[in-house]
Amino acid sequence: MMTEPTKPLSDEPAVCDPGCTPGCTPGETTADEMSPLAELQKQVEEKQQAYLRVLADFQNFQRRSRENEMRARDHGVSHVARAIIPVLEHVDLALGHDLRALPADTLADSVGLLRSELLKALNQCGIERIEPAVGAEFDPNFHEAVMQIPVDGVSGGHVAQCMQAGYRFGEVPLRSAKVAVTPKSDS
Repeated sequence: MMTEPTKPLSDEPAVCDPGCTPGCTPGETTADEMSPLAELQKQVEEKQQAYLRVLADFQNFQRRSRENEMRARDHGVSHVARAIIPVLEHVDLALGHDLRALPADTLADSVGLLRSELLKALNQCGIERIEPAVGAEFDPNFHEAVMQIPVDGVSGGHVAQCMQAGYRFGEVPLRSAKVAVTPKSDS
């Protein structure tokens, strides 16, 4: 038995893509056609690499920022500790004596000296005492009014008495001074 030769599915000759070079096979793309696609892929890869570099730089920046913040905090704490340690040593020296044998006025003077040393240490750290004088203008940023009392010669809404001193670090109140203020006149 003889078999018939197979025929192509289509009687039309195979056609190459437009812009195909002579001698190419159907479905083959030329180097000119690949270049825009290859160029785009190259640009995408470059952008991805640039993105990864920026991301790595940002992560390094975050890590360094955290480390710098911890170092700054530790430096601040050590600065305060160095200022207060001498006061603590003086307290320890005072407690090493027989306090019952000391006259009351000597003991009071010693406590006063320790207090002044502690205030000096706080000042070295930038902490200031808030102790408004009678007649000073009431400042709600640094004063807390706890009561009103009339005082002759002090205009309304001003400090009549400082009941408890406050403290601030620069312009940041650590604790407001508790004050009594004079009542404002109803005119």
